[in-house]
Amino acid sequence: MVTVLFVHGTGVREPSYTKALEGIRAGLSRFRPDVRVEPCDWGSALGSYLRAGGVSIPGYPEYAAAAESRGSGPPAVEECEDDEDRLRWAMLYADPFAELGAYTLAQHSSGGSAGAGFVPGAAPFGDQLMDAVGRLDTAAAVSGAWGAVAPGLSTADVVAAVSTAREFRGAVASPPADGSALPRLTARAITAWAMAHADEEPGAVAVAARDELVDVLTNELGGDTKGLSDVLVAALGFSARLFERSLGSGMIVSRRAALSSRSVGFVGDVLSYLARGQAVRDYVADTVRALPGPGPVVVLGHSLGGIIAVDLLADPASGLAVDLLVTVGSQAPLLYELDALPSLPYGTGLPDAFPPWVNVHDRRDLLSYLAAGAFGNDPRITDAPVDNGQPVSAAHSSYWANDDFYRVFSEVLPG
Repeated sequence: MVTVLFVHGTGVREPSYTKALEGIRAGLSRFRPDVRVEPCDWGSALGSYLRAGGVSIPGYPEYAAAAESRGSGPPAVEECEDDEDRLRWAMLYADPFAELGAYTLAQHSSGGSAGAGFVPGAAPFGDQLMDAVGRLDTAAAVSGAWGAVAPGLSTADVVAAVSTAREFRGAVASPPADGSALPRLTARAITAWAMAHADEEPGAVAVAARDELVDVLTNELGGDTKGLSDVLVAALGFSARLFERSLGSGMIVSRRAALSSRSVGFVGDVLSYLARGQAVRDYVADTVRALPGPGPVVVLGHSLGGIIAVDLLADPASGLAVDLLVTVGSQAPLLYELDALPSLPYGTGLPDAFPPWVNVHDRRDLLSYLAAGAFGNDPRITDAPVDNGQPVSAAHSSYWANDDFYRVFSEVLPG
């Protein structure tokens, strides 16, 4: 039997590691049910942490205490995106009500007239939609799609939060010239709010599952079209790009403690590994040697996990041999080109005993890099592109929710 060892990346701790591991097992089983996926949670044992409670970061101790009392984590930070729908989702991940606000402005600026979207002669447009939103938590069609996106959140709680939001109230009170669009925008707001408050990062939810929930909610809310007016499309696109540009200045400063909460785990593990990585490599090597056999062994390394795997397998002193290395969203090629990879000075190339290497990357994942050219077009290296369907901010954490990744992965596995 083929055994895959999952070596995680930066900032990963329990219970997030087990959730990712279970996701990989489930995703791979759809294509290769004969493959066994085994854990290698080096972060819980050897990962970095703020030993003084974050006192070096302005405002962090107070922020951490407040976040713990709320039972919620820091907000996500979105990056630049050039695809319209992905950019709009990047905006929604940070502000689930952004599109509803843009809708209201567009409707008032266009001098909308009544009539579109619902049956004439019935209750007013806004009242119908508010009633439909209030019934979502009892709609049988919603439960299945909801469970795939936010299983830990109550539909009723999310609906209550959205239906009482100022942006939603303003949207349903707006002139409904483009009323056919409002059910879908409301469905997107509900979905985005649920994803922003779920335990997992938005990138951990499959794009297909996210969009399916939007479609189901739209249908329950009486929407029957994905078409939007030119005025509304322009308003939404402008709002999304204005949002992206606004992230470069005062917003970042005002949210420094919140952003540090996310970045410390990532940067801390990288710096700790580059300074004292031998213990981590030894941990991974011992885990490989303890794997149950017989059968081929594949190391699957995500992000920093890919750097660890390359370093380990490039070191002849480790005496470790595996059948295949698969890196996903890894920075190992960049570190090698920068002459900063601990195991290999730039220009030395991979040792003869190095296994075949498949390097999976998404062009929107700004933490993924190409390996073949960096290593002199070594024939053992294959760069495999995938599209996680997410905006830049979520792409790095989206591989495990992407069926295209599992198709690529399953095709390169032994057997």
